[in-house]
Amino acid sequence: MKKGIEILSWSAFTLVVLILLVFVDYSYSAIPCRATQISIAQEDGHHFITEELVLDKIGQLGYSLENTPFKEIQVADIENEIGEVAGVKSIEVAKLNNGTILLEICEHRPIARIINVDGLVSFYLDETGGVMPLSQNYVARVPVFTGDIYYSNSKLLKVNDILQNDSLKALHILDDIYAVALAIDKIDFMKSQTLQVFVNRDKEFELIPRVGRNRILLGKADEINDKFKKLKRFYTEAIKPQELNNYDTISLKYHNQIICSKR
Repeated sequence: MKKGIEILSWSAFTLVVLILLVFVDYSYSAIPCRATQISIAQEDGHHFITEELVLDKIGQLGYSLENTPFKEIQVADIENEIGEVAGVKSIEVAKLNNGTILLEICEHRPIARIINVDGLVSFYLDETGGVMPLSQNYVARVPVFTGDIYYSNSKLLKVNDILQNDSLKALHILDDIYAVALAIDKIDFMKSQTLQVFVNRDKEFELIPRVGRNRILLGKADEINDKFKKLKRFYTEAIKPQELNNYDTISLKYHNQIICSKR
């Protein structure tokens, strides 16, 4: 008898809990959206996405948000739509009890733009070596890599894909481009001074600076960090700014040397 009463009590308790959960869920679903809060984490001043663009994308889904009950707002739809915007690395959408829809968006940080030899394929590399599509809304001011670079849309690979496969390393130069771009990104002086990097037929790199009418021959990507440190010292310690254009070529191809040729 006592055991039967206990079972009945637990059954009644479980039923009450379920009823309360259903009621709470219904009440939560009925909460109208009273505000939209958008947080965008942007690094290095890049603006691939703006609040206006976010709201426009949400509007394209048919949501006006304001005064719309939570039950009519599908979080997954919003995350999928915004996540497809070029430059968006991640997005999380949450419905808060106070009626606020919170969107937390994180952008990729590009460090280079790659242009295929025929000009038909162009994309960004981000700081992790990932491939980013170009944006119709924003152009990132990063070093542009051109020249003897062959990629088709079907062969775009992440840097890690190449580094982990010797056959791909023999075919592609994206890993070397990433090494050069990352070395530029680490030195503020080089970031501000580098306009373009050209890849020649020997798969060697030539830097075109923003200031000065020089060709800077970097050679292969080997020891690229040391090469840029030497170049910075050359610019800031070894030569006067007014003398810079006296040189046609500055070569850092050889170990522990800087060779300059005058015009």
